[in-house]
Amino acid sequence: MARRPHFEWIVAVRDSWKPLIAAWVLALLWALGPALPAILRGDLLGHPYTDLYPSVWGLHWFTSQQPGLPSWCELLAAPTGMSFAYSSPLHGWISWPLVSILGLTGAWNLTLLAARTATVLVAWWAARAWGLRPTGALVAAAVYGASPYFQGYSVEGIVEGTDGWALALWLGAVALRRPMLAVVGFGLAVASSWYVAAVACVLALCLGPWAWASAAGGLLLAAPLLWTFLGAFPGEGSMEAAVRSAMGASWGLSPPGIREGLSPFAITTWVGLLAPVLAFWGFRNVPQGKRVLAVMAVCGLLSLGAGPIYEWPPFSSVRFPYRFHAGTLACLGLLAGWGAQRLRWGAWLAPLIVLEGLLFGPVEPVLPGAPDSLPTIYDDLDGRVLLDIPGPVAMPPGQINPSRPRARWFLYAQTHHGLASPWVPDFNSVGTKAVEQGLETVRALDPLSRSPVPESLNVPDSVDHVVVHRSELRERASDADRLLQEAGWSPVAQDGDHWRYARRQ
Repeated sequence: MARRPHFEWIVAVRDSWKPLIAAWVLALLWALGPALPAILRGDLLGHPYTDLYPSVWGLHWFTSQQPGLPSWCELLAAPTGMSFAYSSPLHGWISWPLVSILGLTGAWNLTLLAARTATVLVAWWAARAWGLRPTGALVAAAVYGASPYFQGYSVEGIVEGTDGWALALWLGAVALRRPMLAVVGFGLAVASSWYVAAVACVLALCLGPWAWASAAGGLLLAAPLLWTFLGAFPGEGSMEAAVRSAMGASWGLSPPGIREGLSPFAITTWVGLLAPVLAFWGFRNVPQGKRVLAVMAVCGLLSLGAGPIYEWPPFSSVRFPYRFHAGTLACLGLLAGWGAQRLRWGAWLAPLIVLEGLLFGPVEPVLPGAPDSLPTIYDDLDGRVLLDIPGPVAMPPGQINPSRPRARWFLYAQTHHGLASPWVPDFNSVGTKAVEQGLETVRALDPLSRSPVPESLNVPDSVDHVVVHRSELRERASDADRLLQEAGWSPVAQDGDHWRYARRQ
């Protein structure tokens, strides 16, 4: 039976909106589904064993310094302070108005969910801009935006990796030949992450003169960010080859992340089986396939972190080469989308690709949560400087660092009490040139230092409060109490195994 003429416009509107609705459904399910358990518990999204607490602390510090691009932090390396630049100014600016409304936990979780949603949606839009039909674009968005690669950033709390939409925005603008949008898109890519900017630069070199022009404009737009970063972290030299190799892509088999047990490192370049099969089909059937495959190979080789190119700047300073995988995924998504849209049932492949990544990928499928509560000993403190014992310990990349959860005390707790810390966190060995003043004996007390218990404890005169986390010191907790009391400090408050000390008058 033929449709009535006056219903045709309704059918036309419905048919034109169906692809966009499908993209929204995929994006929201991807963003909310893995995060829902942690949100219902009221946790911060991510686990505390890598970058979560430093990222949340950095968000608090950056938003509290607005408007502007702060490059000096008085909360660390007290009493002098140290140079520091937040890893994702874009994320910080977006969060700035939200922190006062939702609180730090609410702003962190909401902006993370928004970034996950936007990465899928903008990837879908970019794929449409590159000529894919709705079915192919949905598959491309699943391969890129809903990949285990971006899931890993959310799991670890790596704030600068979650805004994958900025790269997709620039790529879509390049495809549409919209110069102003392309310049803004490239500038946003720089503001989101230096590694996203590096991927965009590599892709621009491969895309030709029009992309070069938009990249130049975007770099000019983002010049204040580059100036601030270089000013905060001057003289960063070449990275050791062993460090870079440990952070390179791994293309071997990995156990699935759905298994039980903690897996604190969510670095992955896993792409599954469906996407490569579809990409091969797409490569065989479109004229641009060879060129896209060549660009994908360039990004894939760079993500390994090996080869003569890494002996020369700026590649010699790259610490996390696996992050070039974002470019590999963009090309893989385009090829897979071309392959999927040739199939009548290709639209169903997008959720299957997402499920394949969640169930069989090496990253845990449900986002973990970390507590945002703090002991009462941090309440109502006066003075300027607080020393947490023990403090941070730097360890080689790829090695589980048992001191990472301590960032909840010496970093995250600052968002509550506001006092400075004499510690200098390693921040992945970036910006660690500030000197910890007079903390040699305090660091020796830490069981992770593998040093003998010091004969005496020297606490800098600038310190107003000392908080000892006895469970972290284990068998050395009693030594800490004895040495502090010998140095003129007495316990004045206790909350579980967290003890606060004050100087005896």
